[in-house]
Amino acid sequence: MHLLITAALVFAALALARGLIGYSRRRRRERASAIPDALVVRMARGVSARVFVDKDLIDGPKAGVINSGPADLVLCADRLIVATRHGRILELAPGAGSVRCTGPRRLVIEGERPRKDGPMKVRIEALVDEAERWAELARARLQLPAA
Repeated sequence: MHLLITAALVFAALALARGLIGYSRRRRRERASAIPDALVVRMARGVSARVFVDKDLIDGPKAGVINSGPADLVLCADRLIVATRHGRILELAPGAGSVRCTGPRRLVIEGERPRKDGPMKVRIEALVDEAERWAELARARLQLPAA
């Protein structure tokens, strides 16, 4: 009987820890993508995404590793923000980077993130509804070349 109670308590503690970790990651992602609502043109929360980087980021994605998980995409009048559980991964300004649709629901965002040791190349592959529309709006708002 004591073994059953102990097992139940351990299971409950693990479930609580998992819930707290998930909540913490979601809050970090939401805070990193937060901007005033008046500036938001389009937003997608919790989309499935893969992040590729060419250099390790402290407490963030590792180079050469497929870093997958949910991401928030926010398109504003003058920038495109991508945030994951690691925080704000990429912020595209006008004229910098590329956004294209490579298939149904497949959006590819590429750009650079400034670092002390030189820029870090970032590529995000996201599964988002209306990917074609996302790519068109981003290119128009950020004056990016057509793909």
